[in-house]
Amino acid sequence: MLTRTKRFINLETLQTVKPREFCRLWFNATDDDEQVRGYRAKCVQLLSRILGVKPETISSKWGEGIEFNQMPEQYEKTLAYANSLREIIDAAGKNPDLADLIIERMKSSH
Repeated sequence: MLTRTKRFINLETLQTVKPREFCRLWFNATDDDEQVRGYRAKCVQLLSRILGVKPETISSKWGEGIEFNQMPEQYEKTLAYANSLREIIDAAGKNPDLADLIIERMKSSH
């Protein structure tokens, strides 16, 4: 049986997510995974797609390494929202009833 939780995500109270944490969650990465060559490039591509920012901007203006310390703060809530959606999709993959409800809702919203 499917239980209901919050009906919507309130962006005003949504916690923020830092870019390194977001990439770790998205890729299910470990400390060792973060050391692999190309990991930062994967993060840049992911952040670019999620935030709609050019990869060159992220690479050249948001700081070295995988912390992206100079990312403008306004994007942290967007990352939190995207992470919430990822969690819903992951949960739907484990619960066929939830997956059916989500697909049904997506069809009816068009």
